[in-house]
Amino acid sequence: MLSCAVFNHSGDRIMAVAVYYFFIFSSALISLLLSLGQAVQKKKTSVDYIFSISFAGLSLWFLQLSLHSTGLFISNPLSWYLKIAIVPIAFSVPPLMSLRYRWIISQRLPFKKIYLIPFIPALLSILSLAMLLATGKLSFSPAINISVPFFSERMNDLPFYYQAAHLCIILPSIYLVMLMVPVLTGLHPYLARNSSSKNSNVSRAGFIFASLITTSNIIAITGFFFSMEILQASLIIAHISMCSVYLTTQRNPDYNRLLKSLVRKHHYEKSVIKGLDIGTIQERLYELMEDEKIFADEDLSLNDLARELSISPHQLSEILNGTIHKNFNTFINEYRVQEAMKLLVEEPDRSILSIGIAAGFNSNSNFNTVFTRNTGMSPGKFRKMKT
Repeated sequence: MLSCAVFNHSGDRIMAVAVYYFFIFSSALISLLLSLGQAVQKKKTSVDYIFSISFAGLSLWFLQLSLHSTGLFISNPLSWYLKIAIVPIAFSVPPLMSLRYRWIISQRLPFKKIYLIPFIPALLSILSLAMLLATGKLSFSPAINISVPFFSERMNDLPFYYQAAHLCIILPSIYLVMLMVPVLTGLHPYLARNSSSKNSNVSRAGFIFASLITTSNIIAITGFFFSMEILQASLIIAHISMCSVYLTTQRNPDYNRLLKSLVRKHHYEKSVIKGLDIGTIQERLYELMEDEKIFADEDLSLNDLARELSISPHQLSEILNGTIHKNFNTFINEYRVQEAMKLLVEEPDRSILSIGIAAGFNSNSNFNTVFTRNTGMSPGKFRKMKT
């Protein structure tokens, strides 16, 4: 009986350790899934590519930190060389992340040579580590273990080059904090404003996730110097953050654009205060339609849209009729029909009623009537012709 109890206790402990390590290592897997999710999107912008590449790099970086903090496979030479090889990739992640958020804040992302400067540490790490590996100074040795805190007696006993290798694993975390704190500080005013809209909430969530990743790196820096358990804790925080990002991007694939749209809205509202700028209002109106797809709200009214534009319903009606030459219903329904046409082709197994509701129509009869008036054929006939 005693032996069975000991066995059960031992089995429970092994299971607990396995689950603990799973949480630490799974951050790498979730980051990889995020990267692949962005890569397979049909319509990608430059920021989507940056998003995908940065999360692919983050996946490898998390793998490196997981191996480093747990000391697993420490006697395997492949693990040693993998940790070293990932260092330049880890140095590339911070500038890629900051570049994505700078695109959001600046409203555009023209290529400039100055954007290459933050990648210099990655290049320098490639050259220095390649030289050290080529000369054999960082060769694998079963007796060498750098998976210990930097401020520890065991680290003091290691040769200088291995202490330098440990620092090379620490520095990307410090670099990320240096680059991301100013970016997040610049983005915070746009997200601090009171708003309960779906787009604002999604954008605010994206900001929180980026802040969590930055915070986890601050904790990781402490762990590097003082305790591997603290470093492991930072990876668990990163795991929670990556899970949240994954779920949010699955529910809102365009959350990069939603965050950018929120910043644009802030700029827009500041400009409208100075006077009624028709061009700026039109630009914001088309953004609400094309990027935020506000037309998909079946209860959307002239008053609601005017409120989003920070103008009166009378002013909006005048702009629609006098400048765009369409009344409110015609303007909104054209976008709804375009969205329905796209969904009918892209989602052939989805019911016509479901597509009508998703496009913003409040009933099947209304959907059929408006769609037929705009296209000359029913939704069903259109689908048969296009698929």
